[in-house]
Amino acid sequence: MNWASNLKNWALCCLAFLLFACQETQERPAELVTIELTDNFNERRKLLRKLSESSNEYKAAWGSIYLCQYDVGEYRFVSALDHLSKAEDLILQRNIEALKPKLYYLKAHIYWNLGLDITTVTDFSLKAIGLGTGTSKRTYEGNYATYLLDAGEYEQVIEIEERLVGEFEAEGFNVSEAKAVLGAAYYYLGLQDIERDNNMEVQDPLRPGFIDDIEQNTRYVNRGLLLMKQSLATLDGVPNVVDKQHVYERALDIGALSNEEIRACLEFAEANELWSLAYKVRNSTEAEVLNETSEEASQRLTEVLIKNLEEKEALKQEILEYEFERSKREAAAQRSQEVSRQITSTVALFAALLILLVLVISYRTQNLANQAKIERQDSNILLANYKNRIRPHFLFNQLNNVNGFISQEKWEEAQEYIGLLSVHLRSTLENSEVESTKVRTEFKRIENYVALQQKSSFAHVKFEVELDQISGDVKIPGGLLQPLVENSYKYAGNASEHNSWIKLTARTMGDALIIMVEDSGYGFLERVPGTGSGLALVQERIEFNRAKSSRPELWRLETDFGKRKSTVKLTMPSRLV
Repeated sequence: MNWASNLKNWALCCLAFLLFACQETQERPAELVTIELTDNFNERRKLLRKLSESSNEYKAAWGSIYLCQYDVGEYRFVSALDHLSKAEDLILQRNIEALKPKLYYLKAHIYWNLGLDITTVTDFSLKAIGLGTGTSKRTYEGNYATYLLDAGEYEQVIEIEERLVGEFEAEGFNVSEAKAVLGAAYYYLGLQDIERDNNMEVQDPLRPGFIDDIEQNTRYVNRGLLLMKQSLATLDGVPNVVDKQHVYERALDIGALSNEEIRACLEFAEANELWSLAYKVRNSTEAEVLNETSEEASQRLTEVLIKNLEEKEALKQEILEYEFERSKREAAAQRSQEVSRQITSTVALFAALLILLVLVISYRTQNLANQAKIERQDSNILLANYKNRIRPHFLFNQLNNVNGFISQEKWEEAQEYIGLLSVHLRSTLENSEVESTKVRTEFKRIENYVALQQKSSFAHVKFEVELDQISGDVKIPGGLLQPLVENSYKYAGNASEHNSWIKLTARTMGDALIIMVEDSGYGFLERVPGTGSGLALVQERIEFNRAKSSRPELWRLETDFGKRKSTVKLTMPSRLV
């Protein structure tokens, strides 16, 4: 019985270890307590950065998310985005539930401040609310109401903020920003309805409720202005510069600032180098309100405008640098994944062959049944094989082009090229699992590819597309056209520096769709087109689709390669059946 007792003890130890590990993932690292007790801001930031670089991924996630929060508080949103990206990878990989609400909250806040799509912002904000609890959840709801205000959902904003203002006031919190959002929602709701009534072609004072509507809308506007005044009255109690800026911007937008408050707003903006707010104040305010002469006001408006534009340009450059670095990391990861995928495929292939050999030797009597099963899988294997052969070839060519730009220190060209490549790869990956796609979509993907070629070494090649509405909606096998266009660039593009052209057309004739790739010919190149792997891959794909089509006679690939003109004609059914 000793072995049974030992096994029981071992199982209990494992269970205790798992429970301890689960408990550990829900607690903050002890280092954070020490960091938060540190008085010096720069020292806190230094310690957080060290924590974010910890070899312990759990601690690194907490350090990264707190660094992101610090950057948001300092209005450094691009830097915050970098920390957020690292934190997100770690949080989702380790499934750290305690940090997910803060992750989505910060993601929504950063995206909003950088001007991204408001729907994306509200989606992340709702995720934060769904996972949040207690005071944090109410903070997330307050931010969500701010995003809804920008989206014009004023009634939803009022519903959320009326509740939050009451709860926060009861607990003694400063509600300056919440009242500013609520006041703006009331103001815009009333103003929206007033403008709607004013825009009506015929005003009917005798309409039931006409007077009540006017009075109601006027009350909304007045309540909005009153709430904004209350918000401004408690603004000194707001320690956060960003929150103060938002209150001033809301108040300025609805004209709720007195002359004294306008001057205080301008002083605050210029003291904190918030040049967009300073420009908005100066551009909408008369010189005498600012206690300045017209010449002084005009000169300072120009100075603030220049600083505002410089600030926007700096932000744009920062975003470009961030995207460039992110693209380099993604390209490196893509190369690593591609190599890993190829190794895995090779190992899997050898393993499959070995297993197949053993099965053939051991179970010869089951050969017919196994053969039938293999034939049913052939179509999927052939299609996957076609895609897997064409993608690495294209990707390696593009990465070589990027490397060429970088080696020549053409940084701006490299950034632009990576941006175009990112668009093309994203489009390719999104459609990688789709067997068929519309001609219009495929042509658009070809145009992205052409943009890459023109940025590399084929700027001299003129590219033309002809596509009618009917043909654009026809579905064709995905990824079929790029090898043909690549072939044209390979020969027509290299044949001559002058008068090189490529033309891509599609037209529908009866039950057939005809796609043609024409070019200016291979000139005096020694190697004749049609001998490479690209055209062979397309031919394989045609044979693949012909074999399973109910109209095999419509699947054809015809070529005519000449020194002055080459044509590849691709015919297929106008309906994939």
